Amino acid sequence: MQVAQLRRRVILMEATGFLAVIAALWLDEILDLPHAWFGFQPTPLNWVEGLIETGMTLLCASVVMMSTSLLIRLLMTLQGMLPVCSHCHRVRDDKGAWRQIEAYVRDHTGTEFSHGICPDCLRIHSPGYCDGADSPRRESGQTGC
Repeated sequence: MQVAQLRRRVILMEATGFLAVIAALWLDEILDLPHAWFGFQPTPLNWVEGLIETGMTLLCASVVMMSTSLLIRLLMTLQGMLPVCSHCHRVRDDKGAWRQIEAYVRDHTGTEFSHGICPDCLRIHSPGYCDGADSPRRESGQTGC
């Protein structure tokens, strides 16, 4: 199941629960359930109280659903096993397409990449770059090889 699908399902379940709470509030307000079930003193219908309780419930619902959506997105950012090609280092996504690892991680986490070269790869792939007094980095005054 994809993250967006899971998020929609959970939010739909939460919304259904909050709508049930609002329905119960109004059912109690209209039918005066404590009087009907337990014989308490009857209370008149109070529209203002019902509207305030509904508003407060909707406010709580929006906060809970936004928080849940954010948490699901954070939890599902990168999970499970990530199939990576051992030659080109592309990643197979949910749809079976092979994509650059940078694009996959950026799309799932929002992380942007910058590229450099580590000292070990620099020595392997550019052996003369840091050696000797006439190397380009030494001439420009840079250090760090």
